[in-house]
Amino acid sequence: MSKVSVIVPIYNAGSKLSRCIKSILNQTFNDFELILVNDGSTDKSLDICNRYRNQDNRIKVIDKENEGSFATRRRGVQAANSMYIMFVDADDWINKNTIEILYKESIDSNVDITVCNTYKVVGNGTFIKKKNQSTYFNDNKVFNKKEIKNELIVAYFHGHPFPPSLCAKLYKKELLQNSGKYLERIIFFGEDLFYNLEMFIKANRVKVINESLYYYRIGGFTSKYMPYLFNDIVNGYQIQREVIDEYYLDTKQKEYNGISVMLLNTFKTCLYNLFMSNLTETEMKSLIKEYTSNNEIVESTCNKGSINYFSSDYLNAIKNKDVNYLYELGEAIYKKKRLKMILMNIISKVALG
Repeated sequence: MSKVSVIVPIYNAGSKLSRCIKSILNQTFNDFELILVNDGSTDKSLDICNRYRNQDNRIKVIDKENEGSFATRRRGVQAANSMYIMFVDADDWINKNTIEILYKESIDSNVDITVCNTYKVVGNGTFIKKKNQSTYFNDNKVFNKKEIKNELIVAYFHGHPFPPSLCAKLYKKELLQNSGKYLERIIFFGEDLFYNLEMFIKANRVKVINESLYYYRIGGFTSKYMPYLFNDIVNGYQIQREVIDEYYLDTKQKEYNGISVMLLNTFKTCLYNLFMSNLTETEMKSLIKEYTSNNEIVESTCNKGSINYFSSDYLNAIKNKDVNYLYELGEAIYKKKRLKMILMNIISKVALG
């Protein structure tokens, strides 16, 4: 049995996959297994996986029909034979010392989860590389259960920069196996956050280290309409309310303020997401009217935190179902985001070249 299982969920990763796999195989720590889970890719990803499997007996390849990222990770966890598990996305890569450092920190500090810092990179990372400057990575620190609750979990309520990603973390396998109940209510948006939310609630000790060991590739953006987005953000808000009601009675109003602001911020994402669809203006306005009738959205407009954070025009537009205002807001955000996507795609292609 290996000490660590590294799981890579793969869907049409293309040429980026080889760098990811090589970065894992070339680790200074050798006692690991690499589980490549192909989620019904239609490109050459499976061929790449099989080629590396034929070269290294630490590799397992699982080929399955397309089910999405969480189901793909879950298949990897089920196949893992190690007590510790980490995830690497197929278009990212890791430092050569990543597994060694994370495993040693987990054992020496006797923790359930070890979190390392990351770099955001464009293209191959040669020219554009940015370290996460979050205050959570100022020191190497072990968080006990009370500190996890009061410092780490609440970050997810307030949009603080503690990373919600499943990557750049080493987990005890039992935590991954015994968690995931919230994900039954999430189709895609926020899967990592709500999986981590449950695991951090259950964890007794967490180690956060300041070394940047994971390279997260940005760029290559696509404009894909997500028809399930609104339901996901509302369900996510409901999950967070339930967690607050169970674990944060002493600071309930403060945490409600945070999740209300987060919900209404993400509602703006829903508005511009409509412009990525093939829907007509009439159909989009009909959906916006439906959104503004949602109880959670209406409730959040009356929250103290939301009132202090957002303009009265925005809040009143939701309360009064001012569809034209919200439609124009979504369109303006979409145009701004679209321009940024185009520029990032150009920069990413140049950096890869």
